[in-house]
Amino acid sequence: MCLNCGCMAAHNDMGKPDVNITYENVKRAADANRMTVEATLAMIAKTADKDRHDHPEEYAAKK
Repeated sequence: MCLNCGCMAAHNDMGKPDVNITYENVKRAADANRMTVEATLAMIAKTADKDRHDHPEEYAAKK
């Protein structure tokens, strides 16, 4: 289904291209920023870690 749902099918958006993130989405972003896919995925993780620290309320479990 994508890179984000856990199905491990990185190239299949499961009919929801505006919702699910595929390898092709990441590749386009990487190419546009003159980065590798690996570097782009690492930057996404690094940015998420920073944002999680800066905005913990956004990541808090819903009650």
